Amino acid sequence: MHVAIAGPIAVADLKSMLGSRIDGLPAGYDGAPFMGSLVQELIERGHTVTGITLDASLPLRTDGVVRYSQGPLSLSICPCRPRAWMPNGRRPGRIVDFFAYERRLIEAELRRVMPDIVHAHWAYEFALAGLAADLPMLVTLHDDPGVVLKHTRSPYRAFRLLMAHRAMRKARHITAPSDYLATALGTHCGSPIAIVPNPLAAYVMDRAKVKPAPQSRRLAMICNGWARLKNPELGIAGFQRFRATAPEAELHLYGHGFGPGGEANQWAQSHGLADGCVFHGPTPHRELMDQLASMDVLLHPSREESFGVVVAEAMCLGLNVVAGRSSGAVPWVLSCAEEGGSTPGQASSAGILVDVESSESIANGIASVFSDGRYAARSKAGMQKALRRFSPKAVADAYQVRYESVLRETRGGRR
Repeated sequence: MHVAIAGPIAVADLKSMLGSRIDGLPAGYDGAPFMGSLVQELIERGHTVTGITLDASLPLRTDGVVRYSQGPLSLSICPCRPRAWMPNGRRPGRIVDFFAYERRLIEAELRRVMPDIVHAHWAYEFALAGLAADLPMLVTLHDDPGVVLKHTRSPYRAFRLLMAHRAMRKARHITAPSDYLATALGTHCGSPIAIVPNPLAAYVMDRAKVKPAPQSRRLAMICNGWARLKNPELGIAGFQRFRATAPEAELHLYGHGFGPGGEANQWAQSHGLADGCVFHGPTPHRELMDQLASMDVLLHPSREESFGVVVAEAMCLGLNVVAGRSSGAVPWVLSCAEEGGSTPGQASSAGILVDVESSESIANGIASVFSDGRYAARSKAGMQKALRRFSPKAVADAYQVRYESVLRETRGGRR
């Protein structure tokens, strides 16, 4: 089967398949490492895969697409306008015309390669381009654009919401990575939503282990940007409340805005909350996973997650997680009832659920992780669920079923 994966693909996430050949290629579209995991698993199953993505560093020409092929893997990296609102040379900002230039390029690449099926990720430019190409397509939704708009209050996100609603209404075959997101978006979609979790990278799965109750007090917080939705302020404040009773505790912070001198560092210092905090900033994913494996707890104060890949990664690595009881898909991801959580001595969750709007509740949750005698049980249950539900093999199995269903219906006259 020839599958076109259209979405944010970072070339670095394909390094295991491309090796040193990535050195001369554009960077692609960073931010979704699981895309590389899916591509690799599909290729290992004998499929041909074409990855189609965007890169804002490329010249804005209709012939500016960078293409590369290596065995069963091909890449098409299309130019993307770097400015959202202001003009890009003679072209308007990309959101002003709803990514029209980018959508045309993606559509043209899809028509050029003519895959058996298109798998578009996120209900924005990639899904809309796939619909325009009129090829058999599966769309995977990865966020709730209404929730994102609520927390960012951004005109840009309002335009993105309009794009998503159009794609969701028109798409005939849809998946979402969690029960929460499928339920939240079900009324906006023109077709039922199947649930297929996001996959973890093979190099994360290789490090799966059960951790015993730790003697140290090392916490990690990983946020993709200093933003209200991720709720880092209350996370840091909750850590400091806990640290008042455990002065040896450390909080290691990763992500854009969380480096030395960055927004998080400045905010913590200005509020007298920087003690015990180590600001690492953006970190390559493999290195990030190496560092996460050395931690005891993932502190995840996000107000909403459509899945929460970092939560699943922490589970696989054996960490306990402190996260929000009302934070979208987080309780669903952490729930381990299917791993024997109803059996005496087994944990029903890989973490402690708290009120992330309360620094006191966060602090109490951290304290419980270390004091309630259930750390190792949660570690084991979380690791087992990650291996069973979130492995590239399990996820590709589920997607392959969906691909075959789409193709059967297409041959039967439904698109």
